[in-house]
Amino acid sequence: MGAGPIFKDAADYHDWWFFSGTALGGASAGETYKKLHEQLSEAGANTVIAARFLDENKRGIDLALWRRAFVFGHVGLQVSLTLRALEAIGAVGVAQALRTAPPQRSVFSRAQEIAQAADRDPDAVANLIKELRENIAVSAAHLLGGVPQGLHPSIPPPNPPEGAESVEEVRRLLDAYVAAHRDDLARDVARHGDPRKRPGFDPDRATDDRSNQVQRLNYLSYQRNAIDGLRENLGKLRGLAARERPESPRLNKALRKVLDDYDQFARHPPEDLTPEVEAWLRDFERFRADHPEVLAPRASQSDRVLARLAAIGDHEVEYDDDAPTVFWRQPAGLPCDWTRLGLLFRIVLDPRPDPARVDSALDALCDAYDRLVARWPTLLPELTRFVVDLSRDMIPDRLDGDDLSALQGDDGALDDAKVLATVTHGTIFLTRYHDAPASIEANFRVTWEDEHPLEVPFDEDGELCRWF
Repeated sequence: MGAGPIFKDAADYHDWWFFSGTALGGASAGETYKKLHEQLSEAGANTVIAARFLDENKRGIDLALWRRAFVFGHVGLQVSLTLRALEAIGAVGVAQALRTAPPQRSVFSRAQEIAQAADRDPDAVANLIKELRENIAVSAAHLLGGVPQGLHPSIPPPNPPEGAESVEEVRRLLDAYVAAHRDDLARDVARHGDPRKRPGFDPDRATDDRSNQVQRLNYLSYQRNAIDGLRENLGKLRGLAARERPESPRLNKALRKVLDDYDQFARHPPEDLTPEVEAWLRDFERFRADHPEVLAPRASQSDRVLARLAAIGDHEVEYDDDAPTVFWRQPAGLPCDWTRLGLLFRIVLDPRPDPARVDSALDALCDAYDRLVARWPTLLPELTRFVVDLSRDMIPDRLDGDDLSALQGDDGALDDAKVLATVTHGTIFLTRYHDAPASIEANFRVTWEDEHPLEVPFDEDGELCRWF
């Protein structure tokens, strides 16, 4: 097409493809390779696939390790299109070795088999763990562009198949293939353009844009797979709403499932939603408007009890079983100047309890709350000190470096105010187990511990319990 080649080598073409906006959104390498063949020339698709194969084997051709660490999802599609690319560029030795290599069972299926075996083979377990370490180490090194500290011993030396070309030989074959198909590759550029040639092109910004586009396409694909389940859940909710009272545990569970789905999708802008999910959101909103009672179950049928609950503040009621759970996001009477505090009433009774027993439990919890409010001015300083001391005990084991320094004062010690600022919110739990006195506990979510909240126990008299 022109006097000279547009691309100097395969790496240059792969770099163009990366920024071209083609073949994005594949859920696996196999799906991406299929998109390459649909959107690029045959030569272009083979070039990208072979270049990726080389990148994943840059330490040396090792087909067994490659299949374990880099082949996933549509395995057959990925392997067959990789074979097609290797044969096209003339890497017949590697292609033959890949074609004749016995299929490998996944680590997951082998782990399942070991777990289900009556007598576990220690050697099989050890080999499985070794392979997992190797896979993680190789994948991490590829992703990060180097071997992370501490993973060097887990990366095995390459084990090239007999008769296969070396990495350098495959790279020379691939570059020769690019030179021989320069016109096909030039047509790819003419069809899709070259963002790299645009004024002000920034590769870092373009990489971020590409990542965002991939995430958006993946999310749209997720929605297409999820829509049938969303419709099924909403249909189930409609059926239950038509025949069960708002306090039905089955109706409440179905409602919370649909509400969780709704909240997940409704927070995204419309352009990031499929038309089907957009329609589902509007459908649920119509259901919500037509059935407000479903979203507002009552904790009691007693106006007196309801008035006591309302006096604490606006609240939400859920039924996981036949007794209600009541939650206040901003309860009256529990001010706290260092975090947001919620309140939750829990009731544990036998199945199908008499409504009078539920009311009695709610009364007991309201009484316990009144006592808590009366002693709150003296309890809050104790609770504050407890949270600070517990955090001081745990933070050095959770943080280091700059993260730890950010919570220290000028003297190098953890600063109380900075420690308290890591508390995002807390919840006070009042629980009534059958006819026992109401018990109290609290927990607090902090920024430096993702999995578990800080738990603050109280004794049977409602006093703080220290164990440190």
